[in-house]
Amino acid sequence: MLACITTANVALADDLNYPAERLNYTIAFGPGGGNDLMSRTLVDILKKDKLYTENIRIDNLAGGSGAVGFNYVAQKKGSAYNITSTSGNFLGTPLVSDTGWTYKDFTPIGLLAQDAMFLIVRDDTPFKTAKDFVEYAKSNRVTIGGTGATGPERVVASLFAEKAGFDFDYVPSQDGGGMVTSLTSKSVMAIIANPSEVSGQIKAGNFRALAYSESQRSTVYKDVPTFIEQGYEFSFSLPRGVVMPADIDPQVRDWWVNTLKQVVETPEWKKYLNTNSLSGNTVWGDDFASNLAKTNEDFKRVLTQIGAIK
Repeated sequence: MLACITTANVALADDLNYPAERLNYTIAFGPGGGNDLMSRTLVDILKKDKLYTENIRIDNLAGGSGAVGFNYVAQKKGSAYNITSTSGNFLGTPLVSDTGWTYKDFTPIGLLAQDAMFLIVRDDTPFKTAKDFVEYAKSNRVTIGGTGATGPERVVASLFAEKAGFDFDYVPSQDGGGMVTSLTSKSVMAIIANPSEVSGQIKAGNFRALAYSESQRSTVYKDVPTFIEQGYEFSFSLPRGVVMPADIDPQVRDWWVNTLKQVVETPEWKKYLNTNSLSGNTVWGDDFASNLAKTNEDFKRVLTQIGAIK
C-alpha cells in the first residue's frame, strides 16, 4: 500500500517539480500545547522519512486563540509552500470573533486524528450505558460538567441532550483537573471529557466511559460505543488536521494527501495517537471539507442556543 502511494507521489512530484522550495509550517499557538505537539510530530516524520525533500521552517505564531497564525496562512492564497494544523479554535474562534477568515478560506488536506469526547460517570453509579443515563435524566434534573462555558464539552452535552430528549444543568470548570474533581466530589453527575483527561481515572477503576462522540469508535478505546451506536444520532470531534491556503494547485493538494497517508502509517504517528488518547480515523480532501462544514454548523448552532453568539 505505502509503496504504491510512494510511487504515485514520486511521479506526481516529478510532473509538478514539487517540492522545489522550503515549506513554511505555521503553528497558530505557542510551544508545548496540543497543536504544537501534533505539528512537530508531523514535521519530524516528514524529515526523518524524507517525505518532504526540501527544508521545513516551523514558526509559532500565537495570538487571539489561533486567529493570528491562521490569518497569516489564509493571506498566502495560492501558495504551495504554506501549511498549518487545525484545532477546535480553527472553527470556534471565527464564530465568536471577527477574524476576517473562516475555515472556508483554506484548502483542506487531511483530518489526521479525531479529538472527540467521552460521556463519563463515576464507577459507583448504576449507569452502565448512555441509555441508562438518559432514562434517569428524563425524570430527574441532572448536572453535566465540562471545561469552559462554550467549548466542545458544552457542544457535546447539548447535542446529546437534544437528541435524547432531556434537560440538564451545565457546570463549567476552568480546566481539566477541576472538571475531574467535580465528578470525583459528586458535584456533578457526569462530565464530558477528552479521553486524555480521564484515562488515568478509567484505568484506576474510578470512572466509566458510557459513550464516545466520534462517528466511529476510537482506535484507542475500542470498547467504548459511540453515541450513534446507542441510538443518539450525532457526532462531534475537534479537527486535528492539516490545511493549506485557498486556491492551491489541485495536484499539490493530491501530493499532500498521498504524503500524509504515509505519515499516519508510521510507528511514530501511531505512538503519538496512543500517548495522547487520539483516535486515528482519517478523512481526506473533499471529505475533510464536508467534515469541517458539519462540525462548524453544530458548533455554531449550540453556541447560538446558549447565547454565546448571535
